[in-house]
Amino acid sequence: MSPKEISPTTLFPFTLPIVKPSQKLNSIVPRTLRGHQFELRHGDIICVASKVVSIAENRIIHLDQKRVSTAARTLAAKYAMNSHLAQIVLEEADLIMGGVKGFLLTIKQGILTPNAGVDVKNSPAGTATLWPAHPDNSASSLRASLMRSGESRIGVMIVDSRITPLRLGTVGLAIGLSGFRTLRDDRGKYDLYGRRIIVTQTNLADDLASAAHLLMGERDERKGLVVIRNAHITMTAHAPANSVFDPKKCLIGSNLSSDSIGLKP
Repeated sequence: MSPKEISPTTLFPFTLPIVKPSQKLNSIVPRTLRGHQFELRHGDIICVASKVVSIAENRIIHLDQKRVSTAARTLAAKYAMNSHLAQIVLEEADLIMGGVKGFLLTIKQGILTPNAGVDVKNSPAGTATLWPAHPDNSASSLRASLMRSGESRIGVMIVDSRITPLRLGTVGLAIGLSGFRTLRDDRGKYDLYGRRIIVTQTNLADDLASAAHLLMGERDERKGLVVIRNAHITMTAHAPANSVFDPKKCLIGSNLSSDSIGLKP
């Protein structure tokens, strides 16, 4: 296939209403698309901001209702954090690696992320919003609902943001997935000069999440829904391959040290 025959990847952002706790994404998303007379096509990837999913799933905690432990007070003092926020992060994180002023470096669901995904930005006053409890299930549920409503075979992705080591600013991160293969494996193939590729795999999910995140924004844009068309991915009815892997095999993960605070059995 020549470059001229490859359909360009196109992104369509949509403004969502202010989502409230217990509202159903299974109705909000299709209603938004219908309101714009937008019809999904085979292979489309529906990207939803994680904060939208979390609020709809009641993943909101009032900061002042949290009882603060001694460990949380220690973390809050060391890293200049709100002690109630530190307590929530301590409970949500699988592992705390360290931190900087205002933030803890954590591992959550196998992902290296600040504050275990706990965020006060774009969360109702006096609250913090957590990641969805089961992001892949959230994506699968929305995908199943859209498929039942007669849409074409599609994929769904829950998108958050993250920081990249030694780089300033946030990029997109796929924390929940359904309906498409998330990795492209180039191992065993050859590069431009005929060398056999040994380790390279492309994380398609995070690449696409970053593209969606570019349009979603981080402030009051309300572009919590982005449809990616012609993403050149492979659809699948099975659970997507998990891009999380053993930290000991990771270049970054294997070189991190932990103070073991927050490590759960």
